Amino acid sequence: MSYKEYVEDYTLAELMCVAAARELRDGETIFLGLGLPLLVGTLAKLLHTPQAQLFTEVGVFDWVPDLEVINRAPIHIADLPLFVGAAMLGDMADHLGLMLMGGHQDVAFLGAAQVDRFGNLNTMCLGDYHRPTRRLPGVGGNTDGACLSRRTITIIPQERRRFVEGVDFRTSPGYIDGPGGRTRAGLRPQGPNVVISTMGVFRFDTPDGGGSGSCEMYLDAVFPNVSPSTIKELTSWDLRVAAELKEVEPPNVEEVLLLRQLDSLGMFLAEGRY
Repeated sequence: MSYKEYVEDYTLAELMCVAAARELRDGETIFLGLGLPLLVGTLAKLLHTPQAQLFTEVGVFDWVPDLEVINRAPIHIADLPLFVGAAMLGDMADHLGLMLMGGHQDVAFLGAAQVDRFGNLNTMCLGDYHRPTRRLPGVGGNTDGACLSRRTITIIPQERRRFVEGVDFRTSPGYIDGPGGRTRAGLRPQGPNVVISTMGVFRFDTPDGGGSGSCEMYLDAVFPNVSPSTIKELTSWDLRVAAELKEVEPPNVEEVLLLRQLDSLGMFLAEGRY
């Protein structure tokens, strides 16, 4: 198979990761949550954002991936590759206290089991909290990141059970219950926030980070060969679509090859793992 054919055979999950990496900006301080954010943050650092500073909640500061030392992305928030070339190894109090509560974090890059129309995330449980149908991994640093970072990026597969009108448990606040929700909760405005799924890119209708506009998620761009009607069917509320809907640019050779190298163990993008 040629390189061209190899890349044209990309999966929707791979494009989700590539599209998310493109949302990160050079020079930002970025809190990487568990799971796909670790893979995507590594990809972005190596290709698009060499001056970005990457952090995890356990207290790894300004990690610099070195593929000559460890030829993969870290598979959890305290994995060995994170310690190679880090500016500082601290603890959770250092990161959550110094960086987040100190107001120094630009981006919280998070995964979740559910996201709702106002961008709230659930990583706690499905169903009623006291009698859930399923317990999930829990909070970690997601709540702190969503509350205290200047903007939030969420990466999540496009499924109707995940894109819900209201999350079963509000682990991490987005715009909470609409305009003014963050202010009423004592949180500062946040944005522009973005959600990237396996089918498209979503943004929020609020020009000032939560004080005005509807604060609802809308579909801003679709992946190639994915129709907005398909995405609407896989969303549990009447999803708005941008008047000038965009199409996400397919991944290039470098993005796909590096992504597959970083996930050489199949820990992130194997079917059923993301």
